[in-house]
Amino acid sequence: MTAIDLTRLQKQIGELVSLFSEPTAFIKTLHEILDFYERRAYRPSRELVPKTFMRSHNLPAQVLPLIEIGLKESASLRPAEALALAQTLWQDPYYEARELAALVLGQLPAEFSADVLRMIEEWIAAPLDRAALHVLLEKASLAPRLAGTWSAFIEKLLSSPTIRLQSIGLLALAIDLEQRPLNQYSGVFKLVRSFIQAGDERLELNLSLVIKNLARSTPNETAYLLKQVLADTPSKDIERRIREYLPYFPPETAASLHEAVKTHAKIHKT
Repeated sequence: MTAIDLTRLQKQIGELVSLFSEPTAFIKTLHEILDFYERRAYRPSRELVPKTFMRSHNLPAQVLPLIEIGLKESASLRPAEALALAQTLWQDPYYEARELAALVLGQLPAEFSADVLRMIEEWIAAPLDRAALHVLLEKASLAPRLAGTWSAFIEKLLSSPTIRLQSIGLLALAIDLEQRPLNQYSGVFKLVRSFIQAGDERLELNLSLVIKNLARSTPNETAYLLKQVLADTPSKDIERRIREYLPYFPPETAASLHEAVKTHAKIHKT
């Protein structure tokens, strides 16, 4: 492993940033830097689930964040070049390049929201590694959020006839709830109710993330929503799903929900 000399790394980052308007040269220099800091002798435990299944560099924790910091100003001040660089970075087969592509998009001014959404929509049209998808929805969405267009984009995904895009919409919503003010939660319950009631197993992973974040921020309101869904859904599958959500709630609220599930089971006993 190459020891990190922060002065040297900052110089390397400065050289990288100087190539901001030259995407091909930027990518070449980026990989030279990442290769230089690769921890080739380090082998993580086989029991650990890898962060990504894409090709990736095994880097010390501080390298990529420092590169991101170095790129932020150029990305915000040179939006046209940032869009071109982000497109090139996203085509690279390495996870780190895609993370930087998302970061670059996320620094664009709010007036470039439509361009950012167009690019995100283009990228999610193809199958994506889950880690790359998560970092895209998390880091690239800043300009649309500032412009007030991100919520509408999420709703567009959720209303798609394609299950895969609905699932991406639920993941985007789960991530957005971590940053959304509580006074903007009201419409979320209406958005997710039909997904809870339908119980499509293909959506359950990301739907559960939405419920988890809702329960953390508004446990009583979320529990009330689940009780409403219970009352309106005769299927016994809803009981299992809501039991799986119980750990997301404070003990008292979880106990109340559990009682509602038991009541549902008695009413719909076969």
